[in-house]
Amino acid sequence: MIVRSVSKHLSDWSLTSAPPPLLLTGARQTGKAWAIMDMAGRFSQFLHVNPGELPWKKIFMKQDGPEEILSGLFFLAGKSPAVRRSLFFFEEIQESPAAIRFVKELYRIRPGSFVAATASRLTQELNAWLSEVSERPLRLNMFPLTFSEFLGSLGDPELEKGYRELPIPAFLREKLMRKFHLYALTGGMPQVISRYLQDHHLSGLRPVYEEILQSQTVWAEAGAKNRKWKEMTRFTLQNAFPYAATRFSFASFANSPYRSREMGEVFASLEKNFLVKLIHPSVKTSVPFEKDTGRFPRLHLPDTGMVSHFSGIQKELYHTADLSELFRGQIAKQVVAQELRAADPLEDELHFWIRPKLQSTAEIDFLVRYHDIAIPVEVRPDEPGRLRSLHQFMDEAPHPYAIRLCNGPVSIRQAVTIRGRKFFLMSLPYFLAGRINEHLDSLIKFVHAV
Repeated sequence: MIVRSVSKHLSDWSLTSAPPPLLLTGARQTGKAWAIMDMAGRFSQFLHVNPGELPWKKIFMKQDGPEEILSGLFFLAGKSPAVRRSLFFFEEIQESPAAIRFVKELYRIRPGSFVAATASRLTQELNAWLSEVSERPLRLNMFPLTFSEFLGSLGDPELEKGYRELPIPAFLREKLMRKFHLYALTGGMPQVISRYLQDHHLSGLRPVYEEILQSQTVWAEAGAKNRKWKEMTRFTLQNAFPYAATRFSFASFANSPYRSREMGEVFASLEKNFLVKLIHPSVKTSVPFEKDTGRFPRLHLPDTGMVSHFSGIQKELYHTADLSELFRGQIAKQVVAQELRAADPLEDELHFWIRPKLQSTAEIDFLVRYHDIAIPVEVRPDEPGRLRSLHQFMDEAPHPYAIRLCNGPVSIRQAVTIRGRKFFLMSLPYFLAGRINEHLDSLIKFVHAV
């Protein structure tokens, strides 16, 4: 059984006396509906409604009042209105603006209701709901399995326990690194992991990847406004994988024949479907982060396994000793981004830094917010003296802390920038990308003790 970390948040929500509506968002086939249904056992009654499909769709098309809609839902589900502790689950609620309006009314006519919904696409109605003050839902983001969840699925309690220890037991580091390479190879899509756990054969995963991509493509095309936009959507999804973790221009993306404005709109649509993530650079070394949308964005995709498969590098990844040595370091950055995004289901932001000067190539792979400071995170094996971009960042940063993710063990060393400023660099194995904040606590305690 695959245990998802979001289940803890769902459990806490289910025990709330006056819960807000719960909205679980994310790409198709990441396990959103499964997570909600897994929670259903905590309730006396469960009503599963798909407002975009018959017969449920007809209820919301009638434009009846909320009381009549509620009665119809109970009737179609074969459930009793007398059972107070009922869980209403609206799957893909964005498909029915009327269903969104009904959920708001439900809290008026049936106080204390538990309503959970999923959405694989952000629409105008959903965005308006998320921006409301009094009726705003609790939004949680759902991603493919994290490395921690992947370890839990493998059924190795000692390894899973060791991963959670602080510091990591030295004798487990190599084994954890091998499992992380396997995770980067398979990715974290639930269907892929379920298939892998059946016989632990990587060769049987190809049709699963193909099925997922086809499903996501059909889903994204459904929102296209005409045939040309469907063609552009399919082209972009099928050609995006080699560009994962790289900066690009809309005008020349994948040597496409489409104009920059058209590609920009297609990417915006795919981002609303949670199938791509575009991050624009920050030019500040402090928080709050400010995106410079006038500069080329960097592309990240939901799942590293699909990037590896559709980029044709799975065999190379299988044999490599260091993730940074493969695919120009893109796989290492892609999998780190996947871990950083999933570290907090309440947040779905990524940040990186560039130096705001003409002709400058200085770039920091990621910025992580730690309390009120911006921590630079480099994903590369270079020694501190060769991290020129990091030196430039630390010369301007209002603090002396930096993180390097690499193939080596956990270590802390004092380094000096080219200009002579001292800073503390913590090196962490790649597999700890999702636990950076915990290790930052240790870094700062160490620095204060020096």
